[in-house]
Amino acid sequence: MRVKHDKLEDIRPELVKCCSEALILELLDDLRRQKILSKLEVESITQASTLRAEKCRQLINTVIGKGNYSCNVLLQKIREKDPALSENLGLTETPTKKDQSSQQDINGITVCSEVEYEEINTKETERYPIYDIANRKRWALIICNIVFEDATLNRYWAEIDLKEMTKLLHGFGYNVQSKINLTAVEMYHTMKSFADHTDHSQSDSTFLVFMSHGAKNIIYGTDVKNDAASGLHVDDIFDTFNNKNCRGLRDKPKVILIQASRGDDESWVGVRDDAQQPENINQEDLEADASRKTHKESDFICFYSTTPDTFSYRHPIKGSLFIESLIKFMKEDAHNTSIEDIFRKVRCSFQKGKQMPTLERTTSLKKFFLFPGY
Repeated sequence: MRVKHDKLEDIRPELVKCCSEALILELLDDLRRQKILSKLEVESITQASTLRAEKCRQLINTVIGKGNYSCNVLLQKIREKDPALSENLGLTETPTKKDQSSQQDINGITVCSEVEYEEINTKETERYPIYDIANRKRWALIICNIVFEDATLNRYWAEIDLKEMTKLLHGFGYNVQSKINLTAVEMYHTMKSFADHTDHSQSDSTFLVFMSHGAKNIIYGTDVKNDAASGLHVDDIFDTFNNKNCRGLRDKPKVILIQASRGDDESWVGVRDDAQQPENINQEDLEADASRKTHKESDFICFYSTTPDTFSYRHPIKGSLFIESLIKFMKEDAHNTSIEDIFRKVRCSFQKGKQMPTLERTTSLKKFFLFPGY
């Protein structure tokens, strides 16, 4: 569905009338560079007609179809490229704080600016690439169990987590497949089916979100009976999406987010400082010939809501403490911060809390930036 953008619609007649051929070409180049338009879209606009006005109309239609952020980028480029035309169109006024905020916001997520994007690309040479926004097909999976066969286990207010996490991932450009109230077997088959999705070959990454009750290394289904058979083993997640079994996501970041308790213990305890140093390990003894092989498991980033054997907590109004903190920092910092550093900020926010989120079995080989808006 086309998103209405009042300002661009208002100036459309005058812009079509006055926009020069040279300006159209400059705008196309800039929008292509900022990944608002794909190469095919630029070619379609330039080749669709020899008439200048028709090219301008098609440019406006294409940009409007991409939403408010893209429309605001186009208006800003017109201001920069042709001040005289901008004045005639009423575009030269200084945006208010509200206007500036709306130009830098997708579902509450701060958008990566062109300057930030170029700086990160220059500085961070070891990072996962992102695909062209016009051609990629990002998918994410959310499994959220709320109502259980044993009603005493119902996760009231977990709908908040599901709603907010879905909104967050939509803002990062992911198509979200969400499933609620699945048994252990249904969770497993849903996960396997998602791994076989053909669109993964056109994606640069994925998010796998699991929200339920749990035990150590187990995420419970709605048929929980406090044993491993009534839950999804965390090993099954890694096995399903590893490089051998999920070729579409090979060498691409796979972010696993798990909101579930892992036992009955409290996380906040007294400690003593008596850590021992590990014994020396001979690296040569560990090396093997891998010249024609790839690691079975790599490029995973697994972020668990709490440490092994301990509770995860949920607020009756705000939802799970882990999910709330994660969403907050991802909205605020994903425009210029890697996922790994965002997760560190989330952990730090729990320094005096009742639980401690933890990274586990993480095998990412590069930094993962989401570049919201790109």
